[in-house]
Amino acid sequence: MFGQKPANVKPQTESKTKLEPYEIHVMPVKFHKYLAPKKTKFGRYLLIGVIILIFVAASGLAAYYFFVVLQQGTQPILNTNFQPVLNTNNNANQNQNLNMTNENLNAENINADLNTNINANLNANINTNANLNTNINANENANSNVNTNINLNTNETSPAISTHFSSPDADRDGLTDIEELLYGTEKNMPDTDADGFLDGSELINLFNPLAGSGSLLVTSGLVNTYENPVFNYQIYYPAKWMARPVDQSLKEVVFQSGTDEYVSVLVQDNPDQLALVNWFLTIEPNANLNLMEKSTTKGAMEALLSVDKLTTYFYSDKTPDEVYIVNYNINNRTQINWQTTYEMMVNSLSIVPKL
Repeated sequence: MFGQKPANVKPQTESKTKLEPYEIHVMPVKFHKYLAPKKTKFGRYLLIGVIILIFVAASGLAAYYFFVVLQQGTQPILNTNFQPVLNTNNNANQNQNLNMTNENLNAENINADLNTNINANLNANINTNANLNTNINANENANSNVNTNINLNTNETSPAISTHFSSPDADRDGLTDIEELLYGTEKNMPDTDADGFLDGSELINLFNPLAGSGSLLVTSGLVNTYENPVFNYQIYYPAKWMARPVDQSLKEVVFQSGTDEYVSVLVQDNPDQLALVNWFLTIEPNANLNLMEKSTTKGAMEALLSVDKLTTYFYSDKTPDEVYIVNYNINNRTQINWQTTYEMMVNSLSIVPKL
């Protein structure tokens, strides 16, 4: 029994299942969780970051609004009320009559147009803070409108701004290069006759720039003398220029240069025989006399030179009924050629005794 080999016992073989041409194997469900894509937290973090940025930006804008915009809006509005019409203080009306009396005083002054309301507007607005309507200084305005009118010439037009300049002067002797050609002087030699005086200075003072030793311009042949038989004056003008009366009255005479510039002499009536300054103020009441040059010519005439130095007014005791005006017309030029010649003509003007 034990230890004996069983007789001819054939081992049993498992029956094989017949396989199809191909097989499909499916992974068990319990392993599916390892194949599913893994979820990360990156999206969640990104969303949180965006929300934080939006919050920070909104906070910044709010801070800007409260600390900048509102801060500006809380600035005191007292400084914006500087216009006189905005002062609603009833007490300001107490000074109205005082201001009106000063206006009447100023009416007698030449500069009344300037002085009448200067202090009136100031007094009405002494309390510049609109919200402080205590009008503390209202009663002090009684003496604030005292106008002594010391500045007699403050109501003038603005000074004329020179818009012209002299043409080239190579040797800087006072004569432009064109004037050097007119008088025959050396344009590269400031003292042609070597007498120690500049050519331009000699011409203005009526001396011959081509000959020394005090040679006079009138005998040099460089100028002619025009005599007006009606208004009894004479004046030098360059010999190469042309003298032409405007009409038969001889009230205005034009001295034509070689360019479109010219010098004219005009005689104006002075029926009240006013002094030169007083007469001038009748035609130019707003002029600033402090900016004009006053002088006496070699012909013993009072002279008043305009601000732009292109017009000179003359008065002589010998002819008190008349004022002489010598004008340099530059024809809207910015570069002028005959300034020294004009000054020579001005200095040469004189009254001729009546026969």
